[in-house]
Amino acid sequence: MATTDPSRYMIDWALTWHTLMFQPKFDNSFTKENVSKHYTLKFQLFLEDLPTLESLKRTRPDLYMEILTCRSCEDHLEDFMHLFLCNKRRVRLHQLLASYLHHLTHKIKEAGDNANCDYSPLVDRITSLPCWSFSSSNWSSYSLVHGCLPTTFLEVFETLGIPRLTAMNVVAAIHNNFVNKFRKRIWNPRSYDKGLWEHAMNITSTLKQSPRPKGLSKSSYVPYSSLPPPTHVDSCDSGTDWLKNSMQYRLSWFDHISGFMGRLTVLLNNSFCRMECRF
Repeated sequence: MATTDPSRYMIDWALTWHTLMFQPKFDNSFTKENVSKHYTLKFQLFLEDLPTLESLKRTRPDLYMEILTCRSCEDHLEDFMHLFLCNKRRVRLHQLLASYLHHLTHKIKEAGDNANCDYSPLVDRITSLPCWSFSSSNWSSYSLVHGCLPTTFLEVFETLGIPRLTAMNVVAAIHNNFVNKFRKRIWNPRSYDKGLWEHAMNITSTLKQSPRPKGLSKSSYVPYSSLPPPTHVDSCDSGTDWLKNSMQYRLSWFDHISGFMGRLTVLLNNSFCRMECRF
């Protein structure tokens, strides 16, 4: 069983940087856009810069309400840590870590067979690392998904006579495979769940990319269960639907313009009253 002793996970920064800059070989199904997304996600994980809901609340409080919760479990605020602790994704994440460990130990066994060496102690050394299970207090597991890889990964291969650069390439390829699986099985489904809410709230890509309005109050929270069912069909009256939903759910921009129009109406009425008095 893996120990949680943090001293067993010492980060190798040369390996970490090599893995970040590593260019894995993709099959023909990978387009340039896929490759770009892969690199973006890899660096976002490293920098803890994924656009989680908590991050979006800081950058666009006019679109994402303060108490908006994770769109997958709807129970907790979605920060970087919650991506890995969400009960809707925990099983898949443990499967990814198990796959990571399997690929790593498989390569160690291959190297041991080629060197005609007993690789069992080296496999035990890898499996005993504390990074293979997630908890809120296990920082080594977060280091692993960040891409901050331990010295042990290289040392076991070097013990078997594998050149350092070759070992770095093997580890980097395995980690990049993990990042790709994380994107497909964790991040993409999570983004889809968030997209359903955005679609129901008419938060379009154009709206998200537009400059943040000044002077608007933060949006009021709308329970997910009270939203209209999302539809993926663009209506010819989409502009009307957007206005109707904004009125029904009172988005911040609608509250703002409603207040403005109300004040404008009062001013016009007062002006007309003064004009009537003159005549």
